[in-house]
Amino acid sequence: MTHTRPVTMVIVAIIGGVGAWALEGVLSALGEPVIVPPWSWGVGLTLLGALVLAIAWPIRQRLYSTSKRDLLDPFYATRVVLLAKSTTVAGSLFLGAAAGVGVFFLTRPVVAEDTVWSSASALLGAILLMGSGLVAERWCTLPPDSTGESVLEAPGGEIA
Repeated sequence: MTHTRPVTMVIVAIIGGVGAWALEGVLSALGEPVIVPPWSWGVGLTLLGALVLAIAWPIRQRLYSTSKRDLLDPFYATRVVLLAKSTTVAGSLFLGAAAGVGVFFLTRPVVAEDTVWSSASALLGAILLMGSGLVAERWCTLPPDSTGESVLEAPGGEIA
């Protein structure tokens, strides 16, 4: 298993951005109300990111402690790393969607300030969610074998 690639995150963000922007355009053209992201969207995404980090922290503690490494449940570690990878991809999708909605509102002839700020809040929450997924992925990476190198120097190793 490899870390989530930046190309994957960029492609998913572009898909989310174009999809959200197009959806807003279609709704506006049909005379329907457009979708304005609520303030709670950014807060909720941030809290989800914090939850993923809290779940991944015990694995990091056990991986970098030689005495507790045997107590690590591999199935739990696998579930957490998959959650971290999906959090990264979902954060990329939400980042693109929030950016697409923000661009849609900023290109209107009359810009409502509340819609821009709520889109910015959603964008910030999506960035934090994606970042926490990336950090949790790195936390679930096994340190390299003991070859005399520092654990922090070499990014090698396997994902737990």
